[in-house]
Amino acid sequence: MTPPPLPQSATYADTLTMMGRQVDRLSTPEGRPVVVLRRRVGPVPVCYLPRPDLSDQRAVVLRHLPAHATVLINADTPLRLRGCLPILTPQHVAELHRPGQPGPDPLLTRMHGKWRNRLRRAMDGPLRAEAGPFRPAAHAPLLAEEARQRRRRGYRGYPPAFLDAWTRAAPDQARLYQARRGSATVAFMLFLLHEGAASYAIGWTGPEGRRHHAHPLLMWTAMTDLFARDTRRIDLGPVDTDGGAGRARFKLGCGATLRRLGPTLLSPPGFRVSP
Repeated sequence: MTPPPLPQSATYADTLTMMGRQVDRLSTPEGRPVVVLRRRVGPVPVCYLPRPDLSDQRAVVLRHLPAHATVLINADTPLRLRGCLPILTPQHVAELHRPGQPGPDPLLTRMHGKWRNRLRRAMDGPLRAEAGPFRPAAHAPLLAEEARQRRRRGYRGYPPAFLDAWTRAAPDQARLYQARRGSATVAFMLFLLHEGAASYAIGWTGPEGRRHHAHPLLMWTAMTDLFARDTRRIDLGPVDTDGGAGRARFKLGCGATLRRLGPTLLSPPGFRVSP
């Protein structure tokens, strides 16, 4: 069975429940439930389905959604549903899949030449990469560095409260990769593990890390470490070639492939959603 995306994983549902959110898991004929987040916007109840796979018989779960609620679906696969209006065009995400052959050669072959050259320079440089479990309290200084970077660049990401709840819901299902020079961490990447997949969560690099190509080194370390741990897919998140061309080049340069998601659909209250 294909690993689900992070928002449809059991750990994601457990994490949000731990944070006080209302989460439902609707059973499907295939066994894996569909995660539904419930909230209210003023007096209006909202059911949000983040990245669900509603192909084949799985769409029958939609019959269990309350007709009086607004339904918002960010579909993981292309689909059309009765009672829904498309409000956003499909996104593309970058995914790394475990090669059929063991060892580093298949991973290196997939890479863009310039990306591979930066990796080699990083491996010949003064940085060393370390991998280990993520501990929110112990790694609070790294989270603070990423928070400052986030404010400076104006992007959004998982807040520390979510990461803390994740580690409580699923101990040792978060892997931290640090690039170090001497005793100092100059860059890091954090991945969350879920049911055979791993998703990039947050990352940071300082001037020293950028100078010595820390992020290619960390991505390579994460790829080899996660695939050795029986991870079948690494999710690198959305690819935006307009607003984030540099990040898109990084994700695709390391060998990831693009996958087109389904549309974002809205069903107003009173409309019954059905396949």
